[in-house]
Amino acid sequence: QIAADLRVSLDLFLDDVVWSDRSDFRNLLLSNEIYLNGRLAKYYGYDLPEDAPFQKVPLEPDFRAGLLTHPYLMAGYAYTDSSSPIHRGVFLTRNVLGRFLKPPPIAVAPTPVDLAPDMTTRERVTIQTRETLCMSCHGMINDLGFSLEQFDAVGRFRKQERGRDVDASGRYVKRSGEEVLFEGARELAGFLAESDDSQNAFTEFMFQYFVKQPVQAFEPEMLPRLRQQFVDDNYHIRQLLARIATESAIRAKELDAKRHNPND
Repeated sequence: QIAADLRVSLDLFLDDVVWSDRSDFRNLLLSNEIYLNGRLAKYYGYDLPEDAPFQKVPLEPDFRAGLLTHPYLMAGYAYTDSSSPIHRGVFLTRNVLGRFLKPPPIAVAPTPVDLAPDMTTRERVTIQTRETLCMSCHGMINDLGFSLEQFDAVGRFRKQERGRDVDASGRYVKRSGEEVLFEGARELAGFLAESDDSQNAFTEFMFQYFVKQPVQAFEPEMLPRLRQQFVDDNYHIRQLLARIATESAIRAKELDAKRHNPND
């Protein structure tokens, strides 16, 4: 029941952001509100009657950060008994920042919690991935995932793990080589909301999802043009969708005409 409720909560949150007047991409990352019913409120420690229907509830503005910390995602990118900075970091690297990751060069089994009872999750992951071959990707994956370590295996906020303060510091090296440091999910979300990488990735994934083809199949200039229009439209998601539909249809028609009339 909790898992099903969390999926409803996520769907309501996404609908609320996308179909609001502002339809602002940045609210996906920066909102500190979530939809909870009585059952979820009780499980996650918020004050609602047990029979309360789904409603918007304000969360901790210093810790929660929209989609990034939604319990459905936090639980989905975790193990049954512990968080998983690696799974969360891969999600952020590939799906939020649009970065390419090579397949793992070697298979490494995660260290079970019971075999390292005195270690935090961060310490176990650091030791597990310290080999040079691993760090070519985990140097980026781990530090992004560590920034979400204040959320346990089911997405409940925590300040401590195994009696020790959680270290949620992280870093990211941009394509330009500039290093960005952040402490916790809220600072990470603030960086992502303004990041060229995340805006490009969002535009590209939206295009592929709705057009069912990669944007690169149309023309090299389409992605940067769509992204700039997205920024100029104040990150309005529905306007981005309209532009994707229009531009892809026009370009597809031009390419089709060129195939039928190669000499034109």
